[in-house]
Amino acid sequence: METTKRVLLGMSGGIDSTVSAMLLLDKGFEVVGVTLRLWSTTDGFNSTQEPVYATEAKELAAKLGIDHFVVDARQDFYQKVITYFRDEYLCGKTPNPCAKCNVVLKWELLNRLAIEKQCSFIATGHYVNKIVEDDRIYITKGIDPDKEQSFFLWGLPLEILTKAIFPLGQLTKKSVREIAIDRGFKVLDDKKESTGVCFIPQGNYHPLLIDLMQKEGKAAIPGDFVDLTGAKVGTHKGYPFYTVGQRRGLGLSPNEPWYVTKIDPRLNQVVLGKRSDLYQNQMLVENYHLLYADDFEQDVITRIRYRKQSASSKVTIIDKNRLLVTFMEPEWSIAPGQTATFYLGDKLLGGGYILGSTAAM
Repeated sequence: METTKRVLLGMSGGIDSTVSAMLLLDKGFEVVGVTLRLWSTTDGFNSTQEPVYATEAKELAAKLGIDHFVVDARQDFYQKVITYFRDEYLCGKTPNPCAKCNVVLKWELLNRLAIEKQCSFIATGHYVNKIVEDDRIYITKGIDPDKEQSFFLWGLPLEILTKAIFPLGQLTKKSVREIAIDRGFKVLDDKKESTGVCFIPQGNYHPLLIDLMQKEGKAAIPGDFVDLTGAKVGTHKGYPFYTVGQRRGLGLSPNEPWYVTKIDPRLNQVVLGKRSDLYQNQMLVENYHLLYADDFEQDVITRIRYRKQSASSKVTIIDKNRLLVTFMEPEWSIAPGQTATFYLGDKLLGGGYILGSTAAM
């Protein structure tokens, strides 16, 4: 496709994507906005009414004078993200649906739509940057530490990364708010910012998980809390409702606080231990994506939490599906199912899904 200054912009109806549109227009791009309609507990398959965020995005696009369209991706989102969310908990893991959505759905769909709309570029309101270094393309961290979002974009292939534009990478959230106000969009600054998982409005995943399990004819069955020796110390409400590292909500009152150290679906057990029992030196990562394998011939920084736990480490490629990560210092609460991302300085090198600490395998 011939390169033009026509760019497809993902629009959510919020301040970040709207200011992104403004900045792209300032640089002479022809902007085409798209809003992906994704399944949620409030926008199921039977709903024919357009969701509020899609209507708002359409209105904002009109005010900016750009084309806009809505794509119904509810079925695809349900099959690729919601079922993954359910199945991971049933396997005793802790899913990361936002990372999964970016890897298997959102960017692939945006790329396909960009081709259909004859757009040479794809833009989003993520707070990240993109650089070219020694003929290699990398995502790098955004300058705002409170909004930096590279953690969720480790799965982008080079084909898509080449087309990606991130207008907000050199801005803080405060600056973005000021731009919106200065240009007559104060309503966006007043709007409550969405947080957490988009398809769980109240932040409590238990009701949704119960509903998803019931649709499959499954139910959470109470079982045993056991200590590291296997001795029973209490009764849990169903292992899918617990995650490694959890302390609160266990319903136990021992003299010393318990932490979830392992979940065993086969035995329907939740293993508890002390905080110190959650420190491990190694972990396995599966279904990984690395931009350039030779970047890992040196020590890198591994993150296993969004905004937290950046640790010096050595990454060894075992095979096409698995990596071994060895930490220079013991790392706390390695939760199977969560995302691990790898950095060299601010450069994002890749990532994958945590299979578990080697001690727990």
